[in-house]
Amino acid sequence: MMEEILFSLFSILIYPGFLFLFIGSFVYAGLLRKLAARMQGRIGPPIWQPFFDFIKLLGKQDITPQQAKIGFTLWPLIAITSAVIAGLLTPIAGTVALFRGGDIILIVYFLSLASFSLYLAGLSSSNPFGVVGAKRGIIQMLAYEFPFIAALAVPVLRVSTLSPYVVNIFQQQYGYMAVLYPFAALAFFVSILAKAEIPPFHVPEAHQEIVSGYSTEYTGTRLAMMDATHMIKLFVLIALGVAMFFGGSGSILGFVLKTLVILVAVALSRVLLARLRIDHVLKFCWIFGFVALIDLARLMLL
Repeated sequence: MMEEILFSLFSILIYPGFLFLFIGSFVYAGLLRKLAARMQGRIGPPIWQPFFDFIKLLGKQDITPQQAKIGFTLWPLIAITSAVIAGLLTPIAGTVALFRGGDIILIVYFLSLASFSLYLAGLSSSNPFGVVGAKRGIIQMLAYEFPFIAALAVPVLRVSTLSPYVVNIFQQQYGYMAVLYPFAALAFFVSILAKAEIPPFHVPEAHQEIVSGYSTEYTGTRLAMMDATHMIKLFVLIALGVAMFFGGSGSILGFVLKTLVILVAVALSRVLLARLRIDHVLKFCWIFGFVALIDLARLMLL
């Protein structure tokens, strides 16, 4: 009994729990910046730069604007908490930190709550740039949730389970879902870019237009929580992609190799594609939603 409790605590707190989730997210964020820099012929910051940025922000002053509403502090906290819970429910190297019976509905819910909380944080700042960025983010959510859910429905129905853990094991035995259902896998990859706000989907932040969008008024610890939420979301989405479409993983080596391949594809998107207009985001994402429905219809009819 004591061994089971200690193992559960280790899984939640160390691997693949909080510690691994935070370190992995920060390392992958640093790798993304380094890869993007190298693709553009630049040296780029060191891979461990996100750690330095996070620690620096924790030591900075938290400034609350006079016009800010009551949720100004609450929403960033809810955002990072939701992203972490989604990560604890996601299979990493064939292991789930929180509980193996966790279903995809919970992961989708907490990932959506993390994004929605960031946008509500922007609205609560009452800054014009923050409000515009938040509105853009909410509109973008209406765009990417459709292809995201439609894509995930394909492996869920194929294996007849809501558990990503079971889908992960299924792929190790029967092959890649991405090979069997390429349209759904493509729609899922587009959803990763949109949910993580990677170019061409960085519309809610759009530094050239609205400063930093919904995070414009944030400083110190609250900004650190918002930045960490972005990094954790990207890491969780990539890990979920491996578990649901890209062959699953039963070891840390296999997990790292597959996630790095997806990360390189994300970096290519960041470098090659220019930002879309918000109305184009809606059209683009919904097109890929219907593309995912091709595989879903094929699955239902066969």
